[in-house]
This record gives sequence, C-alpha cells and structure tokens, in this order.
Amino acid sequence: MLTDEQKALVDECIYLRGRIMTSYSQVEFILADISVILDLKFPYLIDKRIKAAKEIANRPGYEKYRDELYAACDGLSEFDEIRLFMAHGWVSAEMDKAGNAKIEFLRYQRTGEGQFGLMRGGTDPARLRQAADDITNYCERVLALFRRIYEEKDLENEHTKRYCDEKAPA
Repeated sequence: MLTDEQKALVDECIYLRGRIMTSYSQVEFILADISVILDLKFPYLIDKRIKAAKEIANRPGYEKYRDELYAACDGLSEFDEIRLFMAHGWVSAEMDKAGNAKIEFLRYQRTGEGQFGLMRGGTDPARLRQAADDITNYCERVLALFRRIYEEKDLENEHTKRYCDEKAPA
C-alpha cells in the first residue's frame, strides 16, 4: 500500500511527464506545420523534420529568421533523451529510508538488428521539475517565434490562425 506521500510523488511524476511530452510535441508539430504550409516535404523522423525546418531560412524573405530558426531547431535535440524516457519508458518513484524521493526511468534502445539494451536514468523531483520548466520555457520561445513568422509572412489561414491568436512580443 502506498503512503499519501508516495501517491503524491507518483502524481507529480505523471504531471511532469505530461508537461515534458506535451511541450516537445508542440514544437514537433509546429515544425511539421510550417513545412506543410510552405509546401516543403513532411518528414516523419524528427532529425529530418529539423533539417526541413532549417531549410526555411534559405527561402527568400526568411533569412532574417535564420539564427532563431536554427536555435529553435537545435534546442529540440537538448530534450530528445528525456522525451524518449518519458514517452517510451517505465517510471518508478520511491522513497528511501531517509524520506528522500528517487525517480528512475527505464527504456530499451535498439543496439543492432534484433538487439536491445536497457537504458536507465535517475533523478529526483527537483531536477524533474527543472527539466519540465526548461522545456516549457523553450516551447514558449519557439511558439512565439513561429507566431511572429506566421504573422509577418501572412501564413495565417483558417487552419493556422489558432496558433496566432496572441500577438508575439515585440
């Protein structure tokens, strides 16, 4: 039977896991969305999606966004490992005898044809909270950039205006 403290820890892990995965997914989607809007190919794999989004900066009139686009695209890779653990892994949370919370993540990674290795990651609630805050802040910056691009390049239409309801900060 779990104690109330253990239940609260599990609930927080689930909440933070959702924040991390949702933020990552928002950025993944917006990279795909602008690629589709600009009639670029729609790559499924994230590495190819990032490459396609960077190509936007090579289009006439989009050069001014180059540094920000590259930073947005490169920033996503910083969160890839945690996203993989969150989306494809097992999470367990426990309290040690001193009352300290320990969070462990497990996931399998392909190491070769038909071969897999067990990957482990461990953290504590404070570090997991910080990771969720970091990716949320990153996501907000990326969405602000794309809102600005959509507005300035008149990419808003009945499908995209839902992303652009708020004006990006000047």
